[in-house]
Amino acid sequence: MKSLICGASLAALVLIAGLSAARVDAAADEAASIEVVMKKLFAGKNSPNNTLKAAAKAGSPDWAKVKEASDVFAKYAPALAANQPPKGDKASWDKLTKALAEHAESLGTAVDKKDVDGFKAATKSIGGSCKACHEAHQPD
Repeated sequence: MKSLICGASLAALVLIAGLSAARVDAAADEAASIEVVMKKLFAGKNSPNNTLKAAAKAGSPDWAKVKEASDVFAKYAPALAANQPPKGDKASWDKLTKALAEHAESLGTAVDKKDVDGFKAATKSIGGSCKACHEAHQPD
């Protein structure tokens, strides 16, 4: 009986610790800095962006991998808008970050429908968003 109570107490502590960590992660994600968003979406050869670009070149995308990458975009792309532009005006920043979030949403829709053409178009639009934003707002 004593071991049952100890086991239940331990399980409750693990559950509480996990929920607390999830809340901290969620709060950190909501306030993701530009640097965090760029790293989450674009850093490394296995980044979500590189996964999407490679899949767009393939005849038949691996929808599971594409879905995973799309979900990361859906989570982090909108977070850019909460930041201040490091260079340039706020109106331009708002317009460009909104466009990226919309492209991420279009990507998610296309992936959910397994729409190859829509997926490729959304992936291309994301790439275009990057260039336009960097030209206007990336520090020298």
